[in-house]
Amino acid sequence: MSKIKHTLPIAAASIVLTVGSIAGPRIIQTESVAAASNTAESSSTTEAASGAEVSANAETKTKAGVRALATSPEELLKLLGERIVAKDIDGIIALQEPEAAIVDWDGSIIRGHAAIRAFYIDWFKSNPVLTVNPRQTVVAGGWRAWDNKVRQRTAAIMGDYSLEQDAADGTRVSFTGNFCDTVREQLDGTWLYVQDNPYPPHGDPAASTTAHH
Repeated sequence: MSKIKHTLPIAAASIVLTVGSIAGPRIIQTESVAAASNTAESSSTTEAASGAEVSANAETKTKAGVRALATSPEELLKLLGERIVAKDIDGIIALQEPEAAIVDWDGSIIRGHAAIRAFYIDWFKSNPVLTVNPRQTVVAGGWRAWDNKVRQRTAAIMGDYSLEQDAADGTRVSFTGNFCDTVREQLDGTWLYVQDNPYPPHGDPAASTTAHH
């Protein structure tokens, strides 16, 4: 893995997530836009089609889940997986807190929406196929309000994964690993990512760079 510069965001879904696969286009597919009337003026037809495309694009965002909100850590995991498959970068960013971070393969931290966006744009070039197996989710913390409901809880999502992607030389490579992600409940009851960590330290520190890369 030390030779692979494109790392991965983990917390996708407990299914195989194939970027650019049939599942991707199906998620972001728009409905057909009805043709303009044959009797309309050519310029009017163009204007009508343009308006229809804008409407279809707005509808596409809804279908891709850009406006969907996660009401549990499990749903947040699912939404991220769907948006990775669809290469829906705006939708992925919408699932992150403003100061959220991704731990990169070399231990460096990718922090904030702009950096996370650049990361995903670059990572998608490697045509990744990611399989994620969440094993445990622990919800804790927060504060208890007047209605006795605990708000702004934090959750750790832990599990393992396998990844196949293009290497720098064009060959196809694969490896496995563990992940431990942190997500947080917002004041409105929805959940967002705080930290996406596919490289938590474990085992012998001396072997941490080669254990599953």
